[in-house]
Amino acid sequence: MSISIIAKGTSTLLLPEMNQQLTGLVRSNWFDIAFWQSQDAIMGSSQGRNITWFVGHKNDEWVLRHYYRGGLVENILGDKYLFTGLPRTRCFQELQLLEHMYQSGLPVPKPIAGRVKKSGLFYRADILIEKIHHAQDLVATLGTTPLPESEWHAIGATIAKFHQAGIFHSDLNAHNILIDKNNKVFLIDFDKCQKRHDSETWQQKNLERLKRSFNKEKVKNNSLNFNLQCWKWLLEGYATFHH
Repeated sequence: MSISIIAKGTSTLLLPEMNQQLTGLVRSNWFDIAFWQSQDAIMGSSQGRNITWFVGHKNDEWVLRHYYRGGLVENILGDKYLFTGLPRTRCFQELQLLEHMYQSGLPVPKPIAGRVKKSGLFYRADILIEKIHHAQDLVATLGTTPLPESEWHAIGATIAKFHQAGIFHSDLNAHNILIDKNNKVFLIDFDKCQKRHDSETWQQKNLERLKRSFNKEKVKNNSLNFNLQCWKWLLEGYATFHH
């Protein structure tokens, strides 16, 4: 797996090896929402802590996400990160990990491209990935529909696949698990995630983080279709696959 680096004025564009057909086509303005607005290609948006855009490109639909800082540092640096080389930028690392997982057959969105805009000692970054069609996150799903035991097993087994592959999802929560119309489970949002080769203690902590996420959402919405039985089913699915 490798990332091609394309210089475009003040921007550096990053292309995963699997998307070499875009080499002569990718442009810096693909990462500016104004461009897609001018093309009347905005398909929708998702409002979390920050906004994520869905844009249409030919017959595809892509997710455009800008990288923002979190915590107290956000108040000082906003969306700027210290530049210590392209391979250490957030979007380079996320694209590289996504390509590895996608090529390995893990259920993740296909990476399209990234952009790094360097200014002095700092950089800003954006990423484009393919949108998973006819899918919604677990919080949205559970807000209206209870899932059967088999689907909870599938969620647990999917997480186990990632763990067996050594993939550490640093923000494994109910919003980052999607289910499509065919009941296939996907994980999304791999910023700050990594492939790890150390002991399995992080895997248990990963599951505990997910459980806290479900409980947090249950507090927000008491009618959320989640309870301890659902969690037991998820762990059963996890244990069946993870051996």
